[in-house]
Amino acid sequence: MTQQQSIPDHSAAVARQYIDGVGRHDLDTVGGLLADDLSAIFAGQTLGRDAWLAALKRLLPALVRNDVREVFADGDRACVVYDFVTDTAAGAVPCVELVTVEGDAITRIELIFDRVAFAPVNEALAQRAAP
Repeated sequence: MTQQQSIPDHSAAVARQYIDGVGRHDLDTVGGLLADDLSAIFAGQTLGRDAWLAALKRLLPALVRNDVREVFADGDRACVVYDFVTDTAAGAVPCVELVTVEGDAITRIELIFDRVAFAPVNEALAQRAAP
């Protein structure tokens, strides 16, 4: 982080890089942004770094891109509001991720989304994986 870049600006930039990386299917970049001790929380479960990357990888076949609507930051926390745009019947699913950044690494992610709106994505992925 440069001296000229404030902590909220830095947190927002790292969070944006992460969401954009997922949207581009660039898990190498995403992995480079995640701390080894990452805690990712969604749908009532908590995953570590490797399990989070595996979960993202499972979603990529349905993900067309992420369209970022807004990024807000306060200190080391950033909030990214975006549409998870899919090639499924779900279309674009609104999502919010609360991201904590320490240094240049994301240490905590909390993903908030409508599980009902996301259900067609899971159904499409299951159908695609079936023999």
